[in-house]
Amino acid sequence: MPLGDRIRLLAALDEMGSLTVAEALSAFREGRPMGCLAALILGGFLEVELDDALIGPETVVRRIRD
Repeated sequence: MPLGDRIRLLAALDEMGSLTVAEALSAFREGRPMGCLAALILGGFLEVELDDALIGPETVVRRIRD
């Protein structure tokens, strides 16, 4: 995953607190948006709420803090 995309998205989440999947995908400019977002989720950088529904455009994305 391109470093610029990761930094851009994490900075946006630091500023906003959370984004929808649709908003988060717009932060990617160098890599494949959905693949990069999935890599950040699986890598433990981001979390999404999956209890109520499958991932969709309105699903909330948050940064995981250690």
